[in-house]
Amino acid sequence: MTAKELGSADEGLNSEFSDGLIAFCRAFRAQSLSAEAVRRSTDAITDTLACMALGAGQALEPKLRRALFSTQPLTKVLTQFASEVLRASSTDAQGSAALYLGTLAHAADFDDISHPAYCHATALLLPALLIRGAVLGVSGEELIRAHIVGIETLGQLGRRLNTGHYERGWHTTGTFGAIGATAALAFLEKFTDEQMRGALGVSASLASGVRQNFGTMTKPLHAGLAARSAILATRLAEQDFTCAPDAIEGKFGFMKVFGGIAPASYAKPWGQPLEILTETGIGLKAYPCCAATHPAIDATRALREKLKGTSVEEIEVIRVGASRFAMQPLIYDIPTTGLEGKFSMRYCIASAMIDGAVKIGTFEPAQIKRPEIERLMKKITVEIDPLVADDHEFAAIVDLKLKSGVQESIRIDVASGKPGNWLSHTLLKEKFFDCLGAERVNGETGKVLFETAQQLVAQTSIEPLYQGLVRTLGETSLG
Repeated sequence: MTAKELGSADEGLNSEFSDGLIAFCRAFRAQSLSAEAVRRSTDAITDTLACMALGAGQALEPKLRRALFSTQPLTKVLTQFASEVLRASSTDAQGSAALYLGTLAHAADFDDISHPAYCHATALLLPALLIRGAVLGVSGEELIRAHIVGIETLGQLGRRLNTGHYERGWHTTGTFGAIGATAALAFLEKFTDEQMRGALGVSASLASGVRQNFGTMTKPLHAGLAARSAILATRLAEQDFTCAPDAIEGKFGFMKVFGGIAPASYAKPWGQPLEILTETGIGLKAYPCCAATHPAIDATRALREKLKGTSVEEIEVIRVGASRFAMQPLIYDIPTTGLEGKFSMRYCIASAMIDGAVKIGTFEPAQIKRPEIERLMKKITVEIDPLVADDHEFAAIVDLKLKSGVQESIRIDVASGKPGNWLSHTLLKEKFFDCLGAERVNGETGKVLFETAQQLVAQTSIEPLYQGLVRTLGETSLG
């Protein structure tokens, strides 16, 4: 039986989420896009392309490549990513390409975030959209629209299940991600209502990802797995592969099995406003580490500037007042590796105070072992502060006391890169080329990719964007 036939046989069927998503997609096809929605989507896509290039130089890349593509060098693997090759390739080959790109996008934890889903949205959405978009020859506007649909889907899952879902230990980039990426891809593929319902039903059984793997190479794998799931789910749905029409909402469906409760205040009708236009729907990362550290990093940098000329050795104590929710992903107190350092408030704050910034190089092994970092971390305390305890945007208060008795305190509610504090075009470009590497700042490939991405909405085909990414990956890999 098809999903439609199964649904008519069960009058008690609950498919509220799927029904809402399908209705939203139907209406959104005819809806005009605001300039702000286009800007946020375009910047997020541009940013994620840079994060993919950065990921190609991370330690996990050769391991991932060998696992997926045997011992082939990256130059050989990338020939398989060419659009004409993908068009003739299998679902498995396209899925592996999406898995590879998605994992790279999240490898350095520098990619965007989306609340209330508390996931890394574009890293999990863009790979499947690029792969299938290259196969289908879609336009830049079509890609942007599908990206916005994905963010809407992720947000609606968060508005129903978070923060309870996240607090259970699920990594929403993988769990919500499988469903969100599938919805976005089904929209891009112009699926019928029933095809989309079928794809969503399959995706509910492909969702995965636990937070225990934070600080390891498996965390970014969650984004890749979500991207691969979208390709598999849509290809199966295209073949009328059966599933429960209420696989997301039913008694033993995704929502009840994975669980989670959201406050009533989170509720929002589909697309009113678009999730990408809310104050939390998408945020670009200013620092390559867990977003829960970002407001505190901003505060620390502001304190450092205020006390310019003061030696770090003059600091007696630093106190970070954090929210309960911020403390959940920060599972490493004193890190021993760079990946662990991305989830250590103490390490990020010490680095911001000593170096004045938290950058890609902050998480290199040699940086973690610096004596001055180890000394300062011992002076830092991190605790839940009643003033920001219930803030879900990671608001933070950083108090500093010098040995002279001087005390300063700064509170930051909205981190750099959030809609209320969006990265300027200049800062976005600086981050883009920082991800590509200093030696490529003047390179033609990177320049073309950046400009093509920023003009995406006007592109009649995403082919130049996609091929620009492939060329850039070939230049930035460890080999």
